[in-house]
Amino acid sequence: MVEQVRKMKLKVCLVGEPAVGKTSLINRYLYNTFDQVYRTTLGSKLHLMSFSKYVTKEDVVEAQVALFDLMGQHAAQDAFRDSMFWGAHGFLAVADLTRPQTLQELPQWANSVRATAGDVPFVIIMNKADLLGNAAIGPRETQWLSDTFPTVPYTFTSAKSGEGVEYAFETLLDRVVTSLLGKARARALMDRLATTVLERAQKRGAIGVTTHELLTSMKGTDIKTLMSVVGNLERLGYAVSEEIAPGRFRVLLTPTGETALQEGLGKIVADEDF
Repeated sequence: MVEQVRKMKLKVCLVGEPAVGKTSLINRYLYNTFDQVYRTTLGSKLHLMSFSKYVTKEDVVEAQVALFDLMGQHAAQDAFRDSMFWGAHGFLAVADLTRPQTLQELPQWANSVRATAGDVPFVIIMNKADLLGNAAIGPRETQWLSDTFPTVPYTFTSAKSGEGVEYAFETLLDRVVTSLLGKARARALMDRLATTVLERAQKRGAIGVTTHELLTSMKGTDIKTLMSVVGNLERLGYAVSEEIAPGRFRVLLTPTGETALQEGLGKIVADEDF
């Protein structure tokens, strides 16, 4: 069977306090190198890489990934936030095992990214596992981490030895790809539902099609999803809805919607929430 290749362009950021090892993690993952000398990142640095993932035996994702390394000063976080985080598909939030304060700062970094990029996946990295003998992060801190980010995976890494680095990056990339594919499937479903609504309304002409009739014919669709589809169609000018009884509506096709169907423009852009 011929493979179906899905191509993606991804943007991923690394954030966290100064000297937690963001640049060292990138260098270890991409180039398998480690520099003992600490050098402060000024502004941001961009690294490019390729990534492949088999979704099924026949489907493979091939992604071009832009990795952004942002300096850890909070002034830079504010100055670069819009340009750095806009369009990001995911991020790695990095803390230093020997410095608990770097862990406590992660919520601010995560909130900063998500304020611009939206609810994107991320993974927490607790770096410098090679210094576990000096670690200041213990059970209390990891419990706080679990309470603060209950659905976010975290992992221990050492940029110096390479321990856990590949796992951390690939866990994030897997989560990003899975999230994007899920959103794409959801949007495709909403597009199909929208096309169905338009076609049923077209057949009924001036009397329109009721939401009850639509729900009966669109098995597995609930009223909330249906009304979201209808709302999208109304915003696009493809349809109008009229209340015919409490909680019941009929949907009528507009001339714009008629033209869209005639021209084969049945693919409706769904809200990002779906």
